[in-house]
Amino acid sequence: MDNLFLFDEKKLTQAAAFFLFKANGHLPILKLMKLLYISERESFRKFHRPFIGDSLVSMRHGPVLSITYNVMNGAVRHQEFWNEWISDRSNNEVALRDKSMIRSEDDLLELSDNDISLLNNVWQQFGHLSRWDLVDWTHTHCPEWSDPGASSTPIRYDDLFSALGFNQELQKHIIEDMESEVRMNQENKNLCC
Repeated sequence: MDNLFLFDEKKLTQAAAFFLFKANGHLPILKLMKLLYISERESFRKFHRPFIGDSLVSMRHGPVLSITYNVMNGAVRHQEFWNEWISDRSNNEVALRDKSMIRSEDDLLELSDNDISLLNNVWQQFGHLSRWDLVDWTHTHCPEWSDPGASSTPIRYDDLFSALGFNQELQKHIIEDMESEVRMNQENKNLCC
């Protein structure tokens, strides 16, 4: 499945901004990545659909969101929305570009009430943990992850769904919904460009 047609840069950006806002404006990149991965995982668990729509991969420090990883590292050329909200990485941290952009969660207009609730739950459960505690947590509690050594390997959706305890019928339904969304997004892109 081509996650480029599921990936939502605006949701990613405002989810990152949400966590940065909760953390007084800055976070270690690794901690932010873990919070975002857990949010994506929780979205599948609760709503049976992706939150950000990113590709999932196993890396040495646990599961990550692949496109998000590239965005955070500046390896994606077109990330205008991200650059408006999030500063360039410095000393393995990212920060809000302008703290005054967020006075409350209501300023995050790309996020639904369900999105905000999901992120609040993740922050309440995991926000107090250090980046290394989160690495340990994902290694222990995310059985879809396997240590790829110095490389990275894709996390298959069926592995994630099995780890979440979904039966085969539900797994098939979720994949069909995602594939349908990919097709619609591809068609919309073809119409507009």
